Amino acid sequence: MVEYLDNLIAHIGLLGLLVLGLAAALEYVVPPFPGDTITLLGGVYAVRGEHPWPLVFLVVVAGSVAGAFINYQVGRWLVGRFERRPGDAFFGITHARLEAVQGQMRHRGPWLLLANRFIPGVRGLIFVAAGAAHMPRSNALILGALSAMAHTGLVLALGAAVGGNLERLEALMWRYQRAVLGLVVVGVMAVVVRALAKRKSPAT
Repeated sequence: MVEYLDNLIAHIGLLGLLVLGLAAALEYVVPPFPGDTITLLGGVYAVRGEHPWPLVFLVVVAGSVAGAFINYQVGRWLVGRFERRPGDAFFGITHARLEAVQGQMRHRGPWLLLANRFIPGVRGLIFVAAGAAHMPRSNALILGALSAMAHTGLVLALGAAVGGNLERLEALMWRYQRAVLGLVVVGVMAVVVRALAKRKSPAT
């Protein structure tokens, strides 16, 4: 797949930058979309001299912020629907569950938004939750942009590290995804263990 994407983006010139930006946005809206792989290719193109580093960086960050904005608006729409019809469930989400999510976002929201770009699969849902919790849009997008800048810099550096070698890129991408997934699993397990420990602890 990496070789196909490489050939596609390499043959469309500056439109390849548009592909990089759209990939970053779609990764929020459609979580299974392989946006990180395409961003890694951006680092390869920068090394090859096909696209300038600063422009690749800005396009990918802008795409990430655009995707975050779309999901934030989905969250605002979702909470509006519940406010109009609080007794109804929507896609299995009850009003009580929504209120619990809103409470979590008000408590941990800024940290989740700062880390969102490094959390695969659920990064888009964090912005949906932010919108549902009525977090200020500007604050959410600024924190999302900071996260996107850190993540994009890292991914482009990894892409540059392979120096245009697609086989090394595929191997590096696989290791990167395994490492991130491992960190997410460890984090989830830590949260579950902590919650279970709190339940078992005697009331004071």
